Amino acid sequence: MRFALRIINISNIKRITFRHDINGLRAVAVLAVILYHADIRLFKGGWLGVDIFFVISGYLISNIIISELNEGTFTFKNFYLRRIRRILPALFSTLLLTIPFSYFLLGPKAMQEYINSLIPSVFFYANYYFMNLEFYIAESTKVMPLLHTWSLAIEEQYYILFPFLAYLIYKYFKNYFIFVIGFIAIGSIYINTVSQSVDKFYRLEYRIWELLLGVLVMVLSNNLKIKHLEKIGLPLMLFPIFYYDKYSINDIEPKLLALLGVSLIIFSNSNGSYLTKLLSFKVLSIIGLSSYSIYLLHQPIFAFTRLVYAGRVILFGYTEKFLIIILTVILGYFSYIVVEKKNQKNLNFKFLLFTTSLIIVFSLGSLFDEGYSSRYTDTNSQLQKYYSDEQRGGIYESQCSKKFLNFEYFCNISYDPRNKNLIIIGDSHLQTISSELVNNNKLNKYNIFTSTEQGCPFILSLENNKSRARCGNNTKTKELESIIFSNDTTIIFGGRFPWYFNGDSFETNLGTIVDDIEPGGNDLLAGLEENIIFLLNNSKKLILIYPIPELGYYPLEPYLYKFYDLNDEITYDIGYWKEYSKEVNNTLNGLTDKELLKINSEEIFCNSFFLNSCTSSFNGTFYYYDDDHLTRDGARLVVDEILKYLDSTKNE
Repeated sequence: MRFALRIINISNIKRITFRHDINGLRAVAVLAVILYHADIRLFKGGWLGVDIFFVISGYLISNIIISELNEGTFTFKNFYLRRIRRILPALFSTLLLTIPFSYFLLGPKAMQEYINSLIPSVFFYANYYFMNLEFYIAESTKVMPLLHTWSLAIEEQYYILFPFLAYLIYKYFKNYFIFVIGFIAIGSIYINTVSQSVDKFYRLEYRIWELLLGVLVMVLSNNLKIKHLEKIGLPLMLFPIFYYDKYSINDIEPKLLALLGVSLIIFSNSNGSYLTKLLSFKVLSIIGLSSYSIYLLHQPIFAFTRLVYAGRVILFGYTEKFLIIILTVILGYFSYIVVEKKNQKNLNFKFLLFTTSLIIVFSLGSLFDEGYSSRYTDTNSQLQKYYSDEQRGGIYESQCSKKFLNFEYFCNISYDPRNKNLIIIGDSHLQTISSELVNNNKLNKYNIFTSTEQGCPFILSLENNKSRARCGNNTKTKELESIIFSNDTTIIFGGRFPWYFNGDSFETNLGTIVDDIEPGGNDLLAGLEENIIFLLNNSKKLILIYPIPELGYYPLEPYLYKFYDLNDEITYDIGYWKEYSKEVNNTLNGLTDKELLKINSEEIFCNSFFLNSCTSSFNGTFYYYDDDHLTRDGARLVVDEILKYLDSTKNE
């Protein structure tokens, strides 16, 4: 009993001195994150570096608070002032540096998203901003300069709340301190295991156990000494970094393994061990000291160096990647010396006030100038319509009647029992096409239903696929069956199936927009065939739209930046698309049925304009508003082909 009371006692906790092993772990954590964001395959689980930072932060912050509470010197004012000195100068300097690069490198859409993330980054709610951002239609995360500030927001939210929690527990339940902290941590782990929401990546309640684990390690290691735990901890920490990948980023298992390993290393606190000597190596020591500045700078540096012109992404080789990593480390160390260390002694409040004011003014300026679109005054007016919501094909949703049969997934535009039924099923590639069909006067004798959802292939076998979990099994609802079990129903079905199959971005000689998911592989092909057969068996006709050819670049911005005149075409060899889509198209080509009508999108957007090449525009008319979604002008080309089939069935 005495032993149990002794190891949970917090009365004898004192301020720790500088620990070289923890500083080295900071270096490991930030290098893991950077190598992961550099797409170094060996470090496919490098995102765990952020989780390692959380444990270290929980350990160090709790030691400061509890040791000062024991000494009677703790004040909230001093604590928050130290946090301001530690965090704000480097953060605000980074935000300030991103403004001119963003102004010259980001197109209107990317600029608006960047500006929208600036204020949340300043006031530490960036995690909620990015949580609510629809990444499927947003710019690629690889070119978002401030995406990484979500983790800073979580830490700051913890720093705001934990001192009050620690103070109250210390004052009223001191002897039960570790039990209260442990209870909250276990609760956080539990909700991680039961929740399937993708939002948990960004929310404090799902992350707080990692920070509180550091608190528990701090208390227990202060009262209990066990040597050589680092021999177990090191492989436990490293294994998930090399074994797990981004598709496990919301899973609890890799975090538990990695953070147990980190905890054992910190717990061991063996100054004479080989691991401590390794972590004290000069280069690692420098990286550890400047890890905060390195982390702040790495995302903007990668984002801006990936931009050739307004969103086109360079496919870096390993040489380029490592040069950028070295540059990031050097600039991070420079920021540590010039900004961090200097402000820890004498905080420059005037600089913080100036930076905040400049960010607010810059953000307000964007509101009046729509992402500073005046940067492109000569051509912007001609291209502006392609940036509008109307071109993205979502405006018809206001016409939906949600009451028809209480449909959960379907938008019913109109209904008359005397009319034929037309159902459009697919992902966001079908949304603009749907909008064109809905507003076409030639179809006023049809009851039009749409079931389109961003990033959802509507394939039965992918229902349990992690990256498609939110889509559900939408194609076999009773509501759908009640409509398609009719002799007067025609279904239009399509989607971004090569992307779902490959799981990787589409690459051409012009570049690629980094946009990848968990690959569906053969499960997708089997499910695709199963769905088509199901729809054929339960409808009058099925119009199958072959996958829309993708581009690998954003089609509008090169014209804004005067790389091309408006009537110039940008083309790429059709061989890139044929290779990327061959498995899916082979499956579709193998399906034959007299009631299966096929529209080959490749023939519309590739060979019909240029021999053996694909393009995004023709004679100044743009058919794409980003690297894979059609504009209304592009959708009309597909709709014209659909109308030919629908016209041919009028007299049947």
